[in-house]
Amino acid sequence: MKRTLWLVAVLSLAPITTCAQGKAGASEWQLIPVAAEMEIIDDQGITKTISPSCAFDTVANPINGEPLDNAFHFYFKQGKNKNLLVFFNGGGACWNDATCVASLALAGVPEARPAYNPSILAENSPINAGGIFDDNEKDNPFKDWSKVYIPYCTGDIHIGSSDTVYTDVDGTITGYPGAPVTVKHRGFDNFMAVREWLKNHTEGKKQKKIKKLLVTGSSAGGYGATLNFPYLQTAFPEADSALFADASEAIVTQGFIDSVLDYDKVWNVEASLPLLFSEALTTYYALDFNSDIFTKLSGAYPQSRFAQYTTQFDWVQVQFLKIMDQNDLGNSNPFSWGITESDYLYFAEWNARMEATLALLSETTTNYQYYIGSGNVHTILTDEFATPDVPHPFYQEQSAANVKFTKWLDRFVKSGKFKAHSVKYSD
Repeated sequence: MKRTLWLVAVLSLAPITTCAQGKAGASEWQLIPVAAEMEIIDDQGITKTISPSCAFDTVANPINGEPLDNAFHFYFKQGKNKNLLVFFNGGGACWNDATCVASLALAGVPEARPAYNPSILAENSPINAGGIFDDNEKDNPFKDWSKVYIPYCTGDIHIGSSDTVYTDVDGTITGYPGAPVTVKHRGFDNFMAVREWLKNHTEGKKQKKIKKLLVTGSSAGGYGATLNFPYLQTAFPEADSALFADASEAIVTQGFIDSVLDYDKVWNVEASLPLLFSEALTTYYALDFNSDIFTKLSGAYPQSRFAQYTTQFDWVQVQFLKIMDQNDLGNSNPFSWGITESDYLYFAEWNARMEATLALLSETTTNYQYYIGSGNVHTILTDEFATPDVPHPFYQEQSAANVKFTKWLDRFVKSGKFKAHSVKYSD
């Protein structure tokens, strides 16, 4: 069956008002507005100006074409205990003219989606997301935790800090061949605005001091959680911290690495990445990128714990491996990037590299573990990619050694002493 181009969001109108989640009695999500420019104090005590925003200031109303405000905001829900869950949402990525501009033409194509989601109004809310955010579910280990939900609308896996001008080469988007299109890669600025709010929300309030901290995210958000973990560790140094990356195994191409993880590139990561990662710019190698990143984290934070989840043939991650490879080969036509039945070699490559990097980390670190489920479904923390057979994957997944995923994650986060428990599907 043909797989068409994926994106976590289609540009459609969605409510953004604060409201209660689920059944009566559940605590409410607060929608926290963020200024378009603000000053923060970084970890070195230096005052910096950041510019939180989405890729575009407005997006078109799909009903009448009128512009809708696309300003960045985030969500917070106060819990009953002293634990905090910080979630980075997913939604693709873009890094060149083809992915950032040309792929937007797929927004109006049935079952096809652009390479990234520039809209904060679509599929960027925890309300009714299910899974880990369903606080009415008795089996949710995190139902009493405070939660922060960071929307994603910048195409930069939450680590960009630049306004980059791309070109609408054939005029498909603007109507003018060669027209410039500015994309605001401000995912890092957005995250830092959230972190600043969290610090102010907890500092000086003894009853709100964080006891346990879970940093997590799905898909592109898994990378955001991973690469920004040091900043949250610094913000809450006394918390018992854990990182869980969902469906973000970093099986990428060298062309992609060279396009973004170097100096003077489109996301300006030298201004955003923690020193742990930025000091290695120009040295990252695609084949060991995932193991390199988690090895650095494991060594730098030996008291913290780290974990990853994926299915054995996650079709969305395979899709992006193909998109990266096709772009490296010079194929800038997004209508040809869809997964088809002939793409079995991409699935084989992705699976082999994924299993190798996760196994290596499990063998060479003391505070890392993984869960590899069967099948090809993407993400597990919410119901975003649920199927009719598995409508609530967060609670129903147990395909790896018959281990129930929810209990596996609960043990990983809450156990007093870390004990590695990596599991995978049966061959």
